[in-house]
Amino acid sequence: MNALAPQIYTPKGFVKENIFGLKKVLDVGCGGRKLPGAVGIDIVKSPGVDILHDLSKFPWPFKDNEFDVVFLNHSLEHMDDLLKTMSEIHRIARPGAHIIVQVPYFRSTDAYADPTHRHFFTSRSMDYFIEGTGCAEYQYVSVRFKQIGFWYGWPQPSRNPLRQLVKAFMHYYPRFYDQYVSLILPTECLTWELEVVK
Repeated sequence: MNALAPQIYTPKGFVKENIFGLKKVLDVGCGGRKLPGAVGIDIVKSPGVDILHDLSKFPWPFKDNEFDVVFLNHSLEHMDDLLKTMSEIHRIARPGAHIIVQVPYFRSTDAYADPTHRHFFTSRSMDYFIEGTGCAEYQYVSVRFKQIGFWYGWPQPSRNPLRQLVKAFMHYYPRFYDQYVSLILPTECLTWELEVVK
């Protein structure tokens, strides 16, 4: 399975058709904009929400190894407990499943606009769960993922050459960008695509 994030966050906006075929897809915290072809779960009833559930209550109402794709579009920042949430995602996802996460960047004003946001993210915020990042010595949970892709903003090149130059710099020097440059030029969001390791 190739990277799905660039097919979801397209140059023309959020994907409008089902691109998943027979794959079973879960949209976590979907609200009123559910990913086409997905099962939507949320705590608030909206058009597109198929299952009403408080996502801070575990386990979620799914079997082990049920989904091929789990999508979290601006929902992870709302979760009470990231360790339990990532463990639950790991449980319900099949081996090799793709997990797509987009969250507001910690320096973005969007990160602080919603009083229900509980977590703030940098380029290293998912390292704890990702193999090969040097964070394996912390074993609060044992679930692991492989990183398929990481993007500042949407996983698409910018059509603006200056903006694309800045985006390339951000990806080449992520720690320097997070620590210093982002004070002046903050991005709006971060996007990860992970693969479930079981």
